[in-house]
Amino acid sequence: MKRFFTRVLWILILTIFIALALSLTHYIISRQSQLARLLRQRDHLRKVIDRLTGRTRRAELLVDGQVISGTGKVLQTTLLWREFTVGPHGRPLPLPMKKIIIPGHTPFVDGFVLKFQDKYVENGDLLRGKSLAFFRCIYANQQSPDQGTSLYGPDGVPLVLTNKNGHPNGLERQLWNRIATLMRHPRQCPKFGLQLVQQQAVSLPVRPGKLYEIYLQNDGGLEFVQKLGGSTLVRQLLKQASLGQNRVLSAP
Repeated sequence: MKRFFTRVLWILILTIFIALALSLTHYIISRQSQLARLLRQRDHLRKVIDRLTGRTRRAELLVDGQVISGTGKVLQTTLLWREFTVGPHGRPLPLPMKKIIIPGHTPFVDGFVLKFQDKYVENGDLLRGKSLAFFRCIYANQQSPDQGTSLYGPDGVPLVLTNKNGHPNGLERQLWNRIATLMRHPRQCPKFGLQLVQQQAVSLPVRPGKLYEIYLQNDGGLEFVQKLGGSTLVRQLLKQASLGQNRVLSAP
């Protein structure tokens, strides 16, 4: 009889142990699943933040030289301008350079900015996941935009749409063809997934031999910043300029 109760007791203890082990295993699996779900949510939020706060380099501006008066005033600045488009495999593709001469030392880069609705940017939409920019002209602070140097191609359209080596998509062409209408009638913007279309000009006093970059925020507008540190690109651009590979365009 005693042996029977001992056996029952051990069976009971073993049953409790197995139940506890199964419960603990279920708890661990549940916690691991919850942790994995939280990690996926964290990674998704990081990607959303990166998309919303990210930016793309759209152009470079190298100061080739300046004419300075005897009193130290900058009379004229020579700029080397180069835009970037999307090339094969999604890599940045530089477009041909232009040499531009402006009075003074503060260029304004003027263009149209098309900002898509946040939902497209957050989800990384293939066509609408980043803002678009069509550069219009460069002018000086003593000039009006109409007095500046046009950045359009020979057909009066942005270079990113005329370059044969780039890959502008149909949406970009469609939006460019409608940009005047969208500016006049902003209520039509949502039909194309746009939040707004605006003309923007960014400026910065520049110094000779320095390289500046124009960025486009994924969820915003243009930024005009100086590239810090040395750059082999500066030497390359100056060498190309000295070889006469740039087309000279002078502002009035």
